[in-house]
Order: sequence, then C-alpha cells, then structure tokens
Amino acid sequence: MQYSEGSIGRVFVLRIDDGEDFLDVTREFVKTHNVTAGTILYLGALRQARMVTGPEEAVFPPDPHFVMFEGGWEMVGIGTISMEDSAPAIHFHASVGRAGYALTGCLREKAVTYIVAEAVILEFAGVSIVRQFDEKTRVNLPVHGKEGQKGPAPEKPVKKSEPVPPAPEPEPAEEEEDAPGGLAEIIRDLTRRPPV
Repeated sequence: MQYSEGSIGRVFVLRIDDGEDFLDVTREFVKTHNVTAGTILYLGALRQARMVTGPEEAVFPPDPHFVMFEGGWEMVGIGTISMEDSAPAIHFHASVGRAGYALTGCLREKAVTYIVAEAVILEFAGVSIVRQFDEKTRVNLPVHGKEGQKGPAPEKPVKKSEPVPPAPEPEPAEEEEDAPGGLAEIIRDLTRRPPV
C-alpha cells in the first residue's frame, strides 16, 4: 500500500453538453487548469461509450474486455487525477444503466454526452501522484510521492477470551435456468467480444 496526505485545493463544477465527448472535455479541462492531483465526481447520461468491464481472464497481464453501448444510458462515476507522461490524466470508472440493464467499468476512448453530464473536480493540494508503467501488471499504476509513503502493516487480530461460535452454513440456493431471452442471456450478448 502507498498513500499521500494533502488538502483540498480548488473546486470546479462543469456542465458538459449534448454531443460533447465527456472524456475529452474533462481531460482538456484538467490540463488547461493544471490540476495535477485530485478526484472527479460525475453524473449524467451518455449517448454512446466504450468501457472496459474487466479482463477477459484474471491473469497478468490482463487482456481488457471492451463493451460498446449506445442509446442514452444514465451514468454515475468517479475518477482520479494524477500525472502521466508529464501531463495530467484521469482514470475514469462509471456505472451506467438503461431500461433495467447495468454495466460497470473503466470508460475509455469515447463517451458522448446525452443531454448533459455534470462533473465536480476536487483538486488535491500538497499531493504528488504519478502514474508509472508496472512491469508485472503491464498497466500504468499510481505511485505516491517520490517513492511513495508506505502504510502501516495491518494489526494482527487479538485473541478473545471467549470462543466465538462459527456462523451457520448458508443453505444452498436452488439453481434456476434462465428463460430464453432472460437478463443473463441479454447481458452475455451485450458483453460478447466482437469477432476479430
């Protein structure tokens, strides 16, 4: 674990309009206003976007599973702002939903606003976080401070004088098959990788 301690600096509130690329607008804003560390909270709706919803398999390095969606999805999310390649960069994560379906993941490359998106940017003062390439994961990970402050080791659990009885085993749930066209089948269709 690494950590940084600082304080809240400037606060910005943005309105991103219909048709504007939410990712491009916020990236350009933090660059223009030289926000080098902070967080962004946002909500609104997207006409279409590209999202990583996890890896194809849980291995190192990960092969991202991309999903494209379109048609006016409601969105709520958060991002971190840090320096990468000598410029401010945002790592965006969001949950989006439409007509009873939901996706969660990392917004990448494209996110076109539908009607409006609102964003609140909180700048962190006295904090230095730089994204650097990590050889093991093959991902740019945040590194705090010059070498990163190390957090304290977790405390060992204290033994109690009285034994605690084990929790009861949950009863196994009955397996139900999805009806054709059910939610599970629709989500599988939404998240299938396009043919290469």
